[in-house]
Amino acid sequence: MNSKIFGLTQRLADLLAVMVGFALGYFCYHASGTRTVPYQFGQFMVFGLLAASLFIVVFQSMRLYETKVSLLHVVETRRLLLGWALGSLILFAIIFFFRFLDFSRMMLATSLGFTFLLLVIERSITYQLHLLAMKKGGNSRQVVIYGAGVVGRYLYKRIYHSPGLGLHVMGFLDDDERLWGKEVHIGELRRKNENIVLGGFEQLLPLIRTKGLKEVFVALPNATYQRNLEIVQACRKEGLNVSVVPPTYGHQMHNLDVEDIGGIPVLREKESKPYFLYPFIKRIFDVVVSLTAIFLLSPVFLILCLLVRMDSPGPIFFRQKRVGLGGKEFDFYKFRTMYVDVNPYALTPRSSEDPRITRFGRWLRRSSLDEFPQLWSVVLGEMSIVGPRPEMPFIVAEYNDEQRERLKVKPGITGVWQISAVRGEPIHENLEYDLFYIEHQSMLLDIIIMIKTLVTAARGIGAV
Repeated sequence: MNSKIFGLTQRLADLLAVMVGFALGYFCYHASGTRTVPYQFGQFMVFGLLAASLFIVVFQSMRLYETKVSLLHVVETRRLLLGWALGSLILFAIIFFFRFLDFSRMMLATSLGFTFLLLVIERSITYQLHLLAMKKGGNSRQVVIYGAGVVGRYLYKRIYHSPGLGLHVMGFLDDDERLWGKEVHIGELRRKNENIVLGGFEQLLPLIRTKGLKEVFVALPNATYQRNLEIVQACRKEGLNVSVVPPTYGHQMHNLDVEDIGGIPVLREKESKPYFLYPFIKRIFDVVVSLTAIFLLSPVFLILCLLVRMDSPGPIFFRQKRVGLGGKEFDFYKFRTMYVDVNPYALTPRSSEDPRITRFGRWLRRSSLDEFPQLWSVVLGEMSIVGPRPEMPFIVAEYNDEQRERLKVKPGITGVWQISAVRGEPIHENLEYDLFYIEHQSMLLDIIIMIKTLVTAARGIGAV
């Protein structure tokens, strides 16, 4: 599905969602029996059509019809909320100033509430259909990554786990002849004919003519400026789209913004500062949600305690030292899922068939219920419900300056990494997810992560 078809489909879906929202608002208002209104359903739906057209214009200005998507859709969801709020304010202003129909404010508010709910649901469905069309349509843009080093490999993994981008990596190119023809190992990804170093610079033209190459990602942050410029100019000469990973990548600059100073583009690191009331609101939210969950799930808690004890000899809880906010260590608790003679600081199991895991422990880990005792750590203020996963002291001791950014916020029971496609890989090897969370901290993002965590746990795709 190309961008034009996707944009048209998305606009029609938004139009339908707003119209249905207004229809539900009209019928719910009448069903309440509060009062009658001096106009018919058809008249109100004409206004609903005008409102839908207004929302589409507002969404267009908020860049909500772009095919590019951010991690967890948090940026798009925030834009959707702001666009809906702006459109709603404009509608109320129109009614207040023109009064061409005696609209009930309560009915309009109900309609707008339904509209937002339906827009969120509709956009989730259309996005999944977009992904399905991208996978089955086979019309993804053919790209290569120029640079088979660490940065190029990370870039490949991110593209692989982001099908919504509509990119298909054909392979790698690299200036190092020793890598030509060799397979690039990228974590647990094993993709034949896609993670092979196809050659060097001279392979660009054959790939364009025979493979339909459309775009090149240059991932050579340690190469000279002149070398990067040569590759970019050659790609442009052949009509290829070209993107370059900046040389600052991996050097404590992960959140870059481009400023224009007298016509000269300047890269500058944006300072991430959440809303000043966010820490206070987050703390109240953490305490209320944790205490409520502990109270409501206490019978489940007692049953799990009994089953852990019956399954294998040893303590009910697994205790370990972890590192939290500011590098301070705290006692970290989980339901015990492994046999008691296992070294508590050994490598985390990578498979559910690991012999160290008990029978009941396998189910606990898949359902993520082994994390339940950490709610007490949240109440005590050592953890938060959402945040970077706390690491063990010996791992933190090896952190570089960029990795220590994780220690600027409270660790969480769940986070971006836990609901990502790479949750089975080591935390410190996927720092980008935690840096994304730190950059975009908000209650909206926390709620999105919590909802996705519940869905992941319900599907039984938690930790192994």
